Amino acid sequence: MCGIFGYIGPQCDTGLMVLDALRRLEYRGYDSWGVGVAVNGHVQVTKRAGRIGDASVALPEASIGFGHTRWATHGGVSDENAHPHLDCTGRFAVIHNGIIENFRALRARLEGAGHVFRSETDTEVVSHLIEETVRDSTDPETVVSAVRTVFGMLRGLNAIIVLDTATQQLVAAKNVSPLVVGRNENASYIASDAVALVGHVDEVHYVEDGEVVALSASGVRVYDGQTGEPRPVVFIPLTLQPADTSLGGFDHYLIKEIHEQPRVLRAIAENYAEPVRRLAAMIRESYGSFLIGCGTASYAALSGAYLFSRIARRHVNFAVGSEFKYQEHFLTERSLVIALSQSGETADIIEAVMAAKRAGARVAALVNVPGSTLDRLADFSIHLGAGPEQSVLSTKAYTAKVAILMLTAHVLNGSEHVGREHLWRAVDGVEQALAPASERRVQEIADRIADQEHCFVIGRGLSYPTALEAALKIKEVSYIHAEGFAGGELKHGVIALVEDGTPCIVFSPLDETRDDILSGAMEMRSRGGFIIGVSPEAEEVFDVHVPVAEVGDASPLVGVIPAQLLGYYLAVRRGLDPDKPRNLAKSVTVK
Repeated sequence: MCGIFGYIGPQCDTGLMVLDALRRLEYRGYDSWGVGVAVNGHVQVTKRAGRIGDASVALPEASIGFGHTRWATHGGVSDENAHPHLDCTGRFAVIHNGIIENFRALRARLEGAGHVFRSETDTEVVSHLIEETVRDSTDPETVVSAVRTVFGMLRGLNAIIVLDTATQQLVAAKNVSPLVVGRNENASYIASDAVALVGHVDEVHYVEDGEVVALSASGVRVYDGQTGEPRPVVFIPLTLQPADTSLGGFDHYLIKEIHEQPRVLRAIAENYAEPVRRLAAMIRESYGSFLIGCGTASYAALSGAYLFSRIARRHVNFAVGSEFKYQEHFLTERSLVIALSQSGETADIIEAVMAAKRAGARVAALVNVPGSTLDRLADFSIHLGAGPEQSVLSTKAYTAKVAILMLTAHVLNGSEHVGREHLWRAVDGVEQALAPASERRVQEIADRIADQEHCFVIGRGLSYPTALEAALKIKEVSYIHAEGFAGGELKHGVIALVEDGTPCIVFSPLDETRDDILSGAMEMRSRGGFIIGVSPEAEEVFDVHVPVAEVGDASPLVGVIPAQLLGYYLAVRRGLDPDKPRNLAKSVTVK
């Protein structure tokens, strides 16, 4: 969840450089931030609670430094709990992503030995453990060995970076939680996301679980975390460009990324025939297939389950990623787990995939970040090609996943050409939904309902997952309580919540669900609901009609666009930051 960035190279204004990198990573956590640099055998630190904003740091020039932007887990949001955390001597500093599950026992032992703690965090135990293990040694390899030893004491999914002022090196280790190393001719870098390395390096090494990495003036060294033996360092090109991470004239990343969806879908329609056929073959050969995802990815996976049933007449099981471990008893060597994730680092998904592999099942991934943990674990990956998502809310990765699953279902049905035709129609439909007049219509709806406390969204069949995703987009960014329901569940309790003026969004494509969903809309309207109809055709029951294109099986791709826009404009109207909703972070790397 947290953002991590480190540098070692020629002396410069390292503090400012690190702070700028943290701004790129702030979507991973923005409860607090901190920067530390090594000067004269000690670590000098500036850290603050709250967002970075236009903050600055006044630290001495240095050749080594690192920083952290926090999503709080252990300990409240305060200056003291912000990272980095130092040992008693000021020689060692630590930044950390994850949760140290056994930190209370470790802390009690350290306090009993006389160590003084300055924060409530689980992270601080690492700095004191390193101090106790290294003692007075100034041998770089002793420090690397100490990091190996200490990391082995930690339970949970963690990534740590230790800055040692005496040996002038950064030493890092990870378990699931992501780390990537980059280098150029003069310097080495490490970060929790390759986005932070754009403009600094041209090649990267994704740190594997069980590796310990040391960055020093002489370059990058990698060791086996168990044996301490050196490992080869394999660098691959970094394909991201500065334009990929800039706002490009938009006010926020969320609206920029919403508008990038036609390009993403067009690329899938043009270039993804072969990977989609390979995924279809894996499903065909399996005996028991499972679609898993968390949050937005789970709704894309649920859409896939409907698409495989509707188009290919094939049952593909769906499970929320965090719940999959309670259903893994069904897994065999003939099973296929299809894991969906934007980041490829979601802890619950990684845990589920590891369980699948222990059972001998094959794993396919739909993932947006090449080289991520999920990408490396999978037997076969389809890279979404959506480009970086820097808003916390996922948009273009969602539609990319649904598009790939729809094409796969059509391949299984022997109707690949039909699926591609529907996708091309969806590209046009998404562009229409993003046209200025369509966007203004959604903005007007946002203005009208921005002061409401509740919003309900209904859909049936293939539109049910779209209703769930629409509600998620609205509530996570605008803080309006929004809930998505299957339209047939209204009379089973939901309709009790509808009262005069309650916004009710109705997804009504021109498919077999239309008559039933319109009947549900009428029931909501009769209780005073304000009906917002998302449909290719207007209906009398709609108080407001949001027209979308008729695109057949690709209806989820066009239906979700007005909901994404509505979430964005509700946030703007309510004076909120659309890119950084409270309490949320982009990549959920802790359980």
